[in-house]
Amino acid sequence: MKAPLTASRSPRTVLVAAMLSITNFVAVFDGLVVTVALPSIQASLGMRRLDAQWLITAYAVGLGGMLLFGGRCGDRYGRQTTLVAGLLVFVAGLLLAGFAWAPWPMFAGRALQGFGAAFAVPNSFAIISALRPAERRNRVFAAVAVAGGLVTQGLGWRFVFLLTVPVAAAAAVVAAKVLDEARAAAPAEPDLLAAGLSVAGLALLVLAITDVERAGPLGRETLSAFGLAAAALVGFALRERRTAAPLVPVRLLRDRALRAAVGGLPGFVFAYDGTVFVGLLFLQQAAGFGPVEAGLAFGPLGVAVLAGSPVAGFLLRRLRWTVVVAGAQLTCVAGLVLLVRVPVTGGYSTHFLPGLVLIGLGAAVSAIAFNGAAGSEADPRDQGSVYGIYETAKYLSGAIVVATLATAAATRATAADGYRLAFAVSAVIALVGGVVPLLLARRGTGAMP
Repeated sequence: MKAPLTASRSPRTVLVAAMLSITNFVAVFDGLVVTVALPSIQASLGMRRLDAQWLITAYAVGLGGMLLFGGRCGDRYGRQTTLVAGLLVFVAGLLLAGFAWAPWPMFAGRALQGFGAAFAVPNSFAIISALRPAERRNRVFAAVAVAGGLVTQGLGWRFVFLLTVPVAAAAAVVAAKVLDEARAAAPAEPDLLAAGLSVAGLALLVLAITDVERAGPLGRETLSAFGLAAAALVGFALRERRTAAPLVPVRLLRDRALRAAVGGLPGFVFAYDGTVFVGLLFLQQAAGFGPVEAGLAFGPLGVAVLAGSPVAGFLLRRLRWTVVVAGAQLTCVAGLVLLVRVPVTGGYSTHFLPGLVLIGLGAAVSAIAFNGAAGSEADPRDQGSVYGIYETAKYLSGAIVVATLATAAATRATAADGYRLAFAVSAVIALVGGVVPLLLARRGTGAMP
């Protein structure tokens, strides 16, 4: 039996922290870099513009649809086992996409990456939530950064996938050797019918949301997908009431910390993901930047995210997490207001750069606070399910970001005006995301446990 993870700075503890950081990094890295590489992949494989959007959608559908099931499998079958299996599936998807010779294996590879991430990510967060003390846990929650333009243009788009393979594979090997196995004390087999309905409902919901950009909110295909998603999710809710092994136990719905974290999450996602999505398009389509220049221009965002980690730890030891989130989201709003004011030419240093720094700092603090708060009041046997719910909310929010901001940008006559409107929408939702946790969290809750 391996020793439990404590405050010790032993090599094993450091290795575990690094492995869990890498697990979450590769999932975020992969999704972001594919956004930057999209034009290159489209041209190389001869995709139509609308087909190319499936590079993003296939990953989002696989990930968003499986997160609830992946989290519960960790509680039932063991978080180490589920995390390693997820990483191996992720690696298989990377290889298929990296060697794709036509659009369909690329789409299949992207879906496999989504499935693998859905099993790895919530269980890595569940393991992180068990780290002690809170300061160490918060540092691990913070280890995600932004990169990609140089890889895309300098080495070619295939290396976006292939260079990630050894990193993800190494994380799987380390996880199998150093992680403790953790599962519920009295495990019950997941209800497969409920699991199937949740996967179908969530996948169709993600598909419907991402289809808004292409077909519009009232398009026949979009409405059909929303209708089918609603039917599947209603069936899932009815099945959950009757099964002895629900994917989402009722006790989790009463968890005020989880509800507050999920309620405020869209504000953080619009601030961070919205900035990345809209900002990269703005720089390349309105300001005339190339992929390398756009990637380098976003460097300060990644640096600010890393710099925000110790700031978050300092604040969370002294203040209520809801107060920390409110301040962090206001910081994001200030940064987004600067982006709204960016002129098409000559405004990078005076508006875009300080805007990215503010958003990076605010987003880092928000992410750490939300991640820690989501599992702070949950029973240890439910940590996988808690982070399955949390990550599902995050990726649904991410799909909504793309659909909402792309639609907002398309309503203006010029690309620059459209992107400014998208930044303004993100600022409003980011502000709401700072207020909601103050209203929903348990009053009198102190600093993060």
